[in-house]
Amino acid sequence: MDVKNIIQELEKYNARIYVEDGNLKIDCEKGLIDDQLKRLIKAEKDNLINYINLIRGYSFSPIPSVSPADSYLLSSSQRRLWVLSQFEEGNVAYNMRGVHIFEGELDPVGLESSFLSLIARHEILRTVFRGNGEGDPRQYVLTAEELGFHLLQQDLRELQDQDLKVADLVRGDFECPFDLEKGPLLRAGLYQLADNRWIFTYVMHHIISDGWSMGIWIKELFLFYNAYINSEEDALAPLNIQYKDYAAWQQEQLRGDALLLHQNYWMEQFSGMLPVLELAGEKTRPAVKSYRGGDIRAALPAELSNGLRSLTQEHGATLFMGLLTALNALLYRYTGQEDIIVGSPIAGREHADLEDQIGFYVNTLALRSRFSGKDSYRELLAQTRQVTLAAYEHQVYPFDELVEALDLKRDMSRNPLFDVLIVLQNQTAGTEVMNETASSANKLTIKNYQGGNHEVSKFDLTFSFSESGAEINLGIEYNSDVFSRNEVLQLSAHFTQLLEEMIAAPDVSISQLDYLSTAEQKIILADFNATEVRYAEDKTVIDLFEAQVR
Repeated sequence: MDVKNIIQELEKYNARIYVEDGNLKIDCEKGLIDDQLKRLIKAEKDNLINYINLIRGYSFSPIPSVSPADSYLLSSSQRRLWVLSQFEEGNVAYNMRGVHIFEGELDPVGLESSFLSLIARHEILRTVFRGNGEGDPRQYVLTAEELGFHLLQQDLRELQDQDLKVADLVRGDFECPFDLEKGPLLRAGLYQLADNRWIFTYVMHHIISDGWSMGIWIKELFLFYNAYINSEEDALAPLNIQYKDYAAWQQEQLRGDALLLHQNYWMEQFSGMLPVLELAGEKTRPAVKSYRGGDIRAALPAELSNGLRSLTQEHGATLFMGLLTALNALLYRYTGQEDIIVGSPIAGREHADLEDQIGFYVNTLALRSRFSGKDSYRELLAQTRQVTLAAYEHQVYPFDELVEALDLKRDMSRNPLFDVLIVLQNQTAGTEVMNETASSANKLTIKNYQGGNHEVSKFDLTFSFSESGAEINLGIEYNSDVFSRNEVLQLSAHFTQLLEEMIAAPDVSISQLDYLSTAEQKIILADFNATEVRYAEDKTVIDLFEAQVR
C-alpha cells in the first residue's frame, strides 16, 4: 500500500493526517486504526511527510487573527449558502439536527450553562449574517448577551399523549427556519417525560457548522457539563483562531497563486460539454428545485460487503472507491450515460489550525467519471481510483469557487454540476460521543430517538454508506418531488443486485451484468412478450419498457 492509499484509508475513518513542525500527526478516534495500518504508517512515515508537504500547496504557517472590526468576510461556502438560504425552503434544508433520549440524573441548569460556555468559546456560534451597505453579506459576531440563547424547556410529565406531543415538538424544532440576520443560529430543546427521562433536541444552521463540527461541539458541551456538575474548571485550552480568521485567510489564499495549480486541475476536469444526469423519476421535475424529501434504509449482506472489501483491497482501492464504482455502474445501467458526475463531501480541514474549530469547513468534491459500458468492474474501479486520488490531491480548492469559475448555465431545477451525492460515513455518531463524554459522572445514559420523519433532501439522491460490523448499511435520501418511495426502494434493490453480479464476475462488461430481480425479468421476458425474441442486454430497463410501449 503506497502513501496515497494510506491517506485514503485514514479518510474512511474521518481521521486527519497532517504535518506540524516537521512531525507527522494523526487525529482519529481511539481504537479505529488497526495494527496493520499503524505498521504501514510507521514504515512510510518519511514518505507520508514528503507527500503531504508536496501536495497540499498551502503554507502551514499559523492562520493569522484578523483585526477587530464591525463585520468580517464570509468563506466561499458560506457565501453560496447565504444565497440559497434567502428562500425559506432552502433555509430549512440546511438545518443540521439531532435528537436523543437522556435517562438518569440531569441538571438542566448545568446543561444550559454548558451551552453558554460553548457559545462564549466559539464565536461562530454567536455569528449572524447581514448585508452591508452595498448588499454584500458579512459576518457579524455578537456578544453572548446580544445573542440571547436559551435552552428551551417543557415539562411533559403530566401529559397523556406524550409521544404525539414530542413528535410535534421535534418536527417543529427541525422545520423552523433560522433568521440569519438576527440569530441565534443554534437552538436546543429539553423536554421532560419522567423524573429521570428527557428528550433532547438540537438544530444548527449549516452556515455555522458541518458534520465534523457537530462532533466537536457535542464533546465540548459535555466536557463543560461534567466540569459544572463536579464543580471543576474546564480543561479546554483557549482557541488560537476563530472562524472569521479562517474565512479571511481563505479569501487571501484565493487572491494569490497558492491555489492556482489546484484551480487549473479542476478547470481541466470540467472543460468541454458537461453531462447532465438524465435519471428521470415517475414525477415531472419541478421548474424550480425543491427540497422536499424522504429516505429509505437497507443493508448489504455481510458476504457481499466482505466480497467488496476484498476486491477493492486487491486492487489497492478503498471501500469508498468500490462503492462509487458500483454507483456509477448503476447510474450507467439506468441512463446509458458514460460521462457521469457524482459529488462527495470531504472534511476540508487540511490546515493544522482547524483541528478543534467549529464552523462550515466541509468541501465538496465533484468526481467526474468517463468510461465505457464495455468496461468491466475491475477496469471501472481502476479508473475511479485514479479520479478519486487526483481529486483528493486537489481538494483544497473550494467547490463553490469552481462553480463560479465555470460560469455554468443557470438551471433553477437542479444543483450545479451534479444531482447525486455519495457519502461513506464513520458509524460513530453523536450518541456515542455524548455517552463517552458524559459517562465520567456515571449518572446519565444517552440513547438515539427513533421517531420523526425525514422530509428534506438537498439533492435528487444521496447515497449514504456506513459500516456496521461485517455489513455495510445503505441509506438513500431522495427528492420526493422527483422520485417516489417505491422507485427508490427499487433503486436500492438494483444496486445490491448489480453489486452482487460485479463481485461475482468482476471481469465481465458492466453492460452485460444483470441487475433485475427474477420478478422483473419475468415481466419483461414473459408477460410483455411471449415470443422467443431476445432483448439487447446492453439496454436499460427503461429502454425495454419504452420499446414495449411503442
